[in-house]
Amino acid sequence: MNTANLLSLTRLLLAPFILVFFSRRNLYGVIAVWALAALTDFLDGRLARKRGEISELGKILDPLADKMTLGCSFIALMIWYDLPDWLGVIYITKELLQLTGGLFFFKKKQKVIPSNYWGKASTFTFFVGLFVFCIDAELGVLILSFGLILSMIAFFTYSRNALKKN
Repeated sequence: MNTANLLSLTRLLLAPFILVFFSRRNLYGVIAVWALAALTDFLDGRLARKRGEISELGKILDPLADKMTLGCSFIALMIWYDLPDWLGVIYITKELLQLTGGLFFFKKKQKVIPSNYWGKASTFTFFVGLFVFCIDAELGVLILSFGLILSMIAFFTYSRNALKKN
C-alpha cells in the first residue's frame, strides 16, 4: 500500500461523513470533507505519477473514492436539500452500470480500464456543481447537468474501450 493509495483510501473513508454532516445541516462540515476529498484526489494522482507508484489497486481505489464521495453528496442533497431526483438517479444509475461493467471486465481480463479525460472532467464539474448548488440551486443544477453530459461521454468512452479490448 503506497502513499497515493492511502490517500485514496482516506477519501473513500471520508465519504460517509458527507451524509452525517448533511443530515445535521452542517454545511461547514460538508465543505471541510469536500475540501479534504479534493486535496486527497489531487495529491494521490500527482504522487502516483511523480513517484512511479501507479498501481492496479490505485486504479480501482481512486475512482471508487470519487464515486462514493459524489454518490453520498447526491443522495444527501436529494434528501435534505431538494436536489432534483432525476439528477441523482441518472448519476447513481450510470455509476452502478459503470461499476458493474468494470467489475465484469476486470474479472474477465484481470485489467482495470484507467480513467480518462472525460471522467476526470466530469468529476471536477460535479464537485463544482455540488458546491455551487449549496449557494445557488438553479446555477448548481445547470453545472451538474453539464457534468452529467460529460459523465455520459466518459461512460461511452469507457464502454467502447472495454469492448475494443475484448
